Amino acid sequence: MDTSPERQKLTVIETALTAPIPNMNELRERKKGYNELPIDTTDQRFNEPIVDIASYDIAGQAYYSRPNNTTKEPLPGVPQPLFLRKSVVETLAELNAALTNPIITKFFGGEVELYVEDALRPVALQTRLYEDLVPALIRHSNPDMSEEQVLERRKDMIAIPSTDPNRPSPHATGGALDIGLRFKQSTPMFVEGSYVPMGHVDGDTSERINPDFFEQNAPENEVDRLAQRNRRAYYAIMIGSAFGIDTGFVNNPTEWWHWGKGDQLSAKVSDESAYYSFANSRLQ
Repeated sequence: MDTSPERQKLTVIETALTAPIPNMNELRERKKGYNELPIDTTDQRFNEPIVDIASYDIAGQAYYSRPNNTTKEPLPGVPQPLFLRKSVVETLAELNAALTNPIITKFFGGEVELYVEDALRPVALQTRLYEDLVPALIRHSNPDMSEEQVLERRKDMIAIPSTDPNRPSPHATGGALDIGLRFKQSTPMFVEGSYVPMGHVDGDTSERINPDFFEQNAPENEVDRLAQRNRRAYYAIMIGSAFGIDTGFVNNPTEWWHWGKGDQLSAKVSDESAYYSFANSRLQ
């Protein structure tokens, strides 16, 4: 039996990639009222600058700057570059470097990389999403829903817009991001069909978007079994367990692609302190 340190390291990766995603029912309850959590303005990270993810060779393009299933056409005035807090981007760069491990490449059947769909988001865009675009998407996907049910579902899918520095929406802080995995591309921009399958169709508003959906609803076909396998691996990559590290990233329990740290949502879900408020004026 090979008990070398290298073999042990590979075993850690292989085991983590296939570990089930924890049941998040409790976290979905804990998430409620997250924007009432105090923000620690004395934390040294409170004034942390934001940086362009491209400066760290992280692939990504603003979701609303391209054709998509939420707005159909790109939204005028939405720039393509994406910005996040510096330490968040540094962690993403660390993960991207780790993804070059041959074990990861073999697992997915090709080299993969992180791909950021959204990051720092203006309040004006958050307001339009909350008031118009996301409710319209929910109605379109669920024609039998009552208006009350539509607005209730909205709570799980989009944060309330705010100009109050004590209650910023997560995407206004630079600590929250929408991110996935794709097979490595020669361009940092969006490439249709490049995503690692996660059992998700762009624009889906059902509970399939919960990170642990396939743990609570046993896959019934090969497509869903592959999605469960990939989601488990993706989750292990994002929290760092695949590499024996703790990234500090926290998964939004109602959206598999939404992660963050330091913002109120992530802090409430993980029972930690929040230390990011608005980040728009902290560009480096």
